Amino acid sequence: MLDARSLRMAQRSASSFPISGNTAPSRASCICGIRSGGLCRAACRTGLGGRCSTVQVDCTQTLPQPSHSSFLPPPEQQQQQQQQRQQLSGKKVEERALLRCIQTAQSVPSSTGLLDRALRYQGSSLEGAYQRCGALCSEYAKTHYLVTQLMTPVQARSIWAIYVWCRRTDELVDGPNASSITPQALDRWEERLEAIFQGRPYDELDAALTDTLWKYPLEIQPFRDMIEGMRMDMSKSRYYTFDELYKYSYHVAGTVGLMTMPVMGVDPGYKGPVDKVYRSWVAMWIANQLTNILRDVGEDIRERDRIYLPLDEIEHFGMTEDEVKACIHRPTQGKVDERWRSFMKFQIKRARDYFKEAEYGVDCMDPRARWPVWSALILYRQILDAIEKNDYDNFSMRAYVPKAQKLTLLPMALFRAITAQSQNK
Repeated sequence: MLDARSLRMAQRSASSFPISGNTAPSRASCICGIRSGGLCRAACRTGLGGRCSTVQVDCTQTLPQPSHSSFLPPPEQQQQQQQQRQQLSGKKVEERALLRCIQTAQSVPSSTGLLDRALRYQGSSLEGAYQRCGALCSEYAKTHYLVTQLMTPVQARSIWAIYVWCRRTDELVDGPNASSITPQALDRWEERLEAIFQGRPYDELDAALTDTLWKYPLEIQPFRDMIEGMRMDMSKSRYYTFDELYKYSYHVAGTVGLMTMPVMGVDPGYKGPVDKVYRSWVAMWIANQLTNILRDVGEDIRERDRIYLPLDEIEHFGMTEDEVKACIHRPTQGKVDERWRSFMKFQIKRARDYFKEAEYGVDCMDPRARWPVWSALILYRQILDAIEKNDYDNFSMRAYVPKAQKLTLLPMALFRAITAQSQNK
């Protein structure tokens, strides 16, 4: 159980925790932002869906004082490891984490988590934490919250807990206090992650994730990789090639696929290579991220001076970065520039290819997960259709799927899930 003092602190309202790099207490909102992209680009950035917004959480606590010896290697070794990671391609980083996730999942009995039963947290505070996680998901990632309503209660609560950790992580570099965040602050956040995986949550929202670890064998590596994606955002706002963009997309969105795979589960009757299912599920989140990027081109330029589009491909289609920043899609005559239209068609096709690759993994998931996952795939793919309907104007128009349309697509997703189940018998 959480000690009484921690519970009292966690229950204080309208507060936040310090995340600046110095040791003096400071106030900052720290919700996991998945940039509206998949469970965001976190939520915005992480492929999770939902607009990037600041969310206040109830925990007036300071982060632990830096204690690298407790969880992380010495600073010099951390710097060396970071340099080694930067030299790896996105695919290699993804492959390393994917294999570790499979190894972790196979190291424990089915339907068993990583933490010992004695470390499970119980009580009204934990229940309240899950409810707050669900409320945040409902408010800022509406499509994915709708999908969780098709899951079992245990699955849904676990997805909410993962979502909130991702959102808090993203807010470190994309929230209102991002300008004061230092690399050291991300190191401290990583220490806090290590503590969660040791059964030592710092606040009640951390406790929800720790409780999820009791239920499912989540591997820590993709969580670390997401923090690395935040480090990338602190130093990089342009991506010259798609390989560079893919690496970023893995760190902030593909990681969510690896985090959530143990919750979704693989069909017990599946006899094929497990890694293929994992890769397909990661492809789903890469597709979500690419879709978010295409939807939010104008917002990213106006509000963050970031271009998450391969600059070499922009050049290939006869455009310059300055033209894109000046909203090339909307010249004075009110027509979409043909170069931009051709460029967007190319980008949309690539995103759809990743959605197509994801379909194999969806069909091989646990039967209980297929309907919600097929729903997520179909609903998120509709955003690409909406961009096309807006005549590729992703500067002044926001592509979205109306709630009524989402509801009408759920029976289609159910049919696909049932069809896959019958084919796998």
